[in-house]
Amino acid sequence: MMGDVWLITSMVLTGLAAALMLLFVVPGQQATVDALDAPQDQAEQDRAVKGLRLLPMTAGLFNLLWAVVTVLMVIRPGSTTGA
Repeated sequence: MMGDVWLITSMVLTGLAAALMLLFVVPGQQATVDALDAPQDQAEQDRAVKGLRLLPMTAGLFNLLWAVVTVLMVIRPGSTTGA
């Protein structure tokens, strides 16, 4: 049933995880790779350092969201189908 709270919560958390990945994790990774490839350009290195500071935190939040979604999909709280 599409009205189950666990299912709606899983879909919302999946959307948040996708947004986090697209808005923070991928740009942070790209900035880091660009800085490694760039010559000694100070502005590029500063941009990479900023992206690198946020990367572990945002990647960790992404992983935490996916772990919660996985648990919700396996446990299915309140489900009557006998998971």
